[in-house]
Amino acid sequence: MTADVLGRVVVVGAGAVGTLFARLLSRSGADVLVVDRAPGLQDDPALPRIQRGDLTDIDTELARELGGADTVVLAVPEQVALSAIKSLTGMLRPGTLLVDTLSVKTPFIKLVRESADGLEAVGLNPMFAPSLGIEGRPVATVVVHGGPRGAELLRLIEDWGGRVVRVDEHDHDRLAAASQALTHAAVLSFGLAVTQLDVNIVELRAIAPPPATMLLALLARITAGSPEVYWDVQAANPQAPAAREALAQGLRRLADHIGGVADFATLLDECRGFLGSHGEHYAAVCAHAFEEMNTPRSTATSPTSHDPTGDGRGTMPLAEKESNPANWVESRISKTSDSMDRAFNEGLTGHVVTERKGKRVRLEDGSESVEFVSCSYLGLEEHPALVDAATEGLRRYGAHLSSSRNRMRPVYLGELEELLSTVYHGNKAVAFTSVGNVHLGLLPLLGSGALPSYPVSPRGVTFIVDRTAHASMQVIRGILEQIGPLHRFDLADQEALGRVLGDCGAAGRTPIVLVDGVGSMGGLIDVVGLRAALEPYGGHLYVDDAHGISIAGPLGGGYAFEEFGDRLPPNVVIAGSLSKGFGGAGGFALVPADADVRVLRKFANPLVFGHSIMLPMLAADVAAAHLHLNGEVAALQQRLWRNADELDALTGGQLVNAGLRSPVRGAHYPTEEEGFAAARRLRAAGVLVLPAFFPTVAKGTGLVRLALSALHEREHLETAAKALALDHISS
Repeated sequence: MTADVLGRVVVVGAGAVGTLFARLLSRSGADVLVVDRAPGLQDDPALPRIQRGDLTDIDTELARELGGADTVVLAVPEQVALSAIKSLTGMLRPGTLLVDTLSVKTPFIKLVRESADGLEAVGLNPMFAPSLGIEGRPVATVVVHGGPRGAELLRLIEDWGGRVVRVDEHDHDRLAAASQALTHAAVLSFGLAVTQLDVNIVELRAIAPPPATMLLALLARITAGSPEVYWDVQAANPQAPAAREALAQGLRRLADHIGGVADFATLLDECRGFLGSHGEHYAAVCAHAFEEMNTPRSTATSPTSHDPTGDGRGTMPLAEKESNPANWVESRISKTSDSMDRAFNEGLTGHVVTERKGKRVRLEDGSESVEFVSCSYLGLEEHPALVDAATEGLRRYGAHLSSSRNRMRPVYLGELEELLSTVYHGNKAVAFTSVGNVHLGLLPLLGSGALPSYPVSPRGVTFIVDRTAHASMQVIRGILEQIGPLHRFDLADQEALGRVLGDCGAAGRTPIVLVDGVGSMGGLIDVVGLRAALEPYGGHLYVDDAHGISIAGPLGGGYAFEEFGDRLPPNVVIAGSLSKGFGGAGGFALVPADADVRVLRKFANPLVFGHSIMLPMLAADVAAAHLHLNGEVAALQQRLWRNADELDALTGGQLVNAGLRSPVRGAHYPTEEEGFAAARRLRAAGVLVLPAFFPTVAKGTGLVRLALSALHEREHLETAAKALALDHISS
C-alpha cells in the first residue's frame, strides 16, 4: 500500500526534478513535505507542504523532519549532496529509504555504501525534462540497498508510466558520458566550428537542410541554458574526458578517410554496424523529427528563460528541461497534420448549408446532397412541434431574455427540467447551455464533495479519465488537478485501471472515473462494468452520454440510463445532451436529489454566471421532451435502428460499430490518401460525411464517419455504401 510503505516523505529541493517527484508522490497518496533553502520560495498549490531548510546547515526543525521521515528524496546539486551525506545518514532511522536524483552517481553512491548501513538507498535519474512528463520515458535506476520502500517506489514509477532502467553506478556514469557529455560536446564543437566559417546565421538559416537545422536548434538550446549546468556535465563525470577525446579522434579519422569513396564508405559501415538492427528505428525517429520541423511553433517564450534546474535548486537530469515547456494546446497543434486544411480546401468538409428538407441539404453553390454529418439521430429538429414551439417562444419573449438563470428565467426552463425528471423516473435534471458547461460546472463540485448524494473521502479524490473520453472533459484536466490528482487510462487495459483504483484505496482517496457512453467516433463503453469496478472503493462514475441520449430506452433516457436498467445508480452521474438525438439545444446533468440540484444552482459557475439556453431553443426543448413522453421518440428509435441494420447489411458488417446499438458508423482506411479518396467518392455521389485524420485517428490513417438518422432513406444508405469501396478499409 503506497501511503503505508513509503510513509512520510521529505523531498529536499524544489527545483524541476524535486517538484516532479513531489507532485507524483502526493498524487499517489503519500504524505509529502518539500524542503528548499530558497528565501523567496512561495507556496505551490500543486505541492502539499513546503518548508524552508538548508541541507548544508541543518537546523533543529529540519533535523526533526528528516529524523521522522520514512523516505527522503535528495533533488539537490551534487556538491550539496556530497557534503551532507554523512551527517544526513546519521540522523535517519533504520529502514528509511534514501533516494538521490544526481546526474553523476559514482562519487555519491560510494559514500552511501560507506555510511548508510541499515538504510534503503536508490539512485534515480529521470532521462527527460520534467516539463515533458514521465509517461513513456526512461528513469535510470541504481538500487544500492534494496527493500520494500524502494521496491514500492519503482512500482510507482512504472504506474506513473515511466520506464525503470536498472544499471549500477558505474554503468550509469559510463552511459551518461556517452549520451550527455559526448552529445553536448559534439553540439558545442559544431557551434565553435561554424563561428570560424564565413557564414552568418541569417543566410545559414535560409538554406540549412534539416540536419543543420537540428544542430542549430540543439546549439540554441544549450547556449540558452545556465553555463554552470553544462560545465558540470563536462567536469563532474569522470568519464567525460574520454568521451571528448573519442570525439576528437573521430574528427581526425574522418579527415584521414576522405581521399576516396571506398575509404569514406568504411566509416559509414562502421557507424552502421554500431546501430545494427536499431538503425531502422533511429531512421524513423529522424524522419519524424524532420517532419515536425515543418510545423509552425510559437516563439512567445524567450530562449533566455531556459533554466534546466529550476533556478539551480534541483539536479540536472540526463535530458535537460525544455526551454519552451509543452502544453496541451502546443501539443495538439504540433501533432495535427494539414489533412483537415486539405479536406476544407477540397470541399470535403466545412459545408455551408442554405436550406434543408429531411436529410437532403442545399449548399451555397446550389447543389444538393444527402448528409450523414448531423448528430440529430432522430430527426426531431424539423418536427412541427419543435418549430412551432420555437416560433411561439420568439413571439412571447423576443429573441432573448438576457439574465443569469438564478436571477430571471423564462418559464420554459422549469418546465423542461420537470419533464426531464419524468423521463428519468424521478431523478433530477439540471439544464445547462452545453454538455461542456455541465462538465465545467459539476465536476469541480463532485470532486470537492459538495454534492450531498456523492460523498468523498476526507483525504480527497482522484480523477481517472479515459484517454478516449470527449475533448470537453480532457480540456478541463488542469482545473480538476487543482482539486485532486488526475490519471488517464486506457479502457482496454483493465489491469492498469485496477492498479489506479488500488492506489486510491491505499491512499484513502475516492476515485472518480470519467468516460463517454456512446463514443463519438466509435464504441460503446461498458458503464455497468466500470460502476461495478468502482463500488468496492466507494468511487463515482461520471458518464458523458451526449451521443446516447434519446436513442435508447422506452422514454429516450439514453444508452447509459438503459444500461443501468432505466435507473440512476447511487454512484453515477450522467451528463446528457439536448443538442443531438434530443432535437433541441443545450445539456443537462442527471442527479438523484433536490439537494444536489440546490448545490448546482448555487455554485456551478456556468449556471451562476451564465445565461439560460437560448430562448427559442429552450421552448423547442420543452416540445421535444413531450415527444419523448408521448411515444413518438420510441417509434423514431425503431426507424434509426432499422437504418443501422440496413447499412450494416449493405456493407457486409465491415464498418466501425457494425452490429452495435450506436448511431455512428465509420470506415477506417489504412492510409490518409485512401480516406481522402473515399471522402471524394462520397462527395461526388452527393453524400456528405465527416472525414477524420490524425490526431483524431491513428497517424497516417483516415476515417470516414457517418452519423445515421431515423430520417435516412434506403436509397441514401445504398449510395453511401457503394461509394465507400470497402475493399480498402482496415480490418
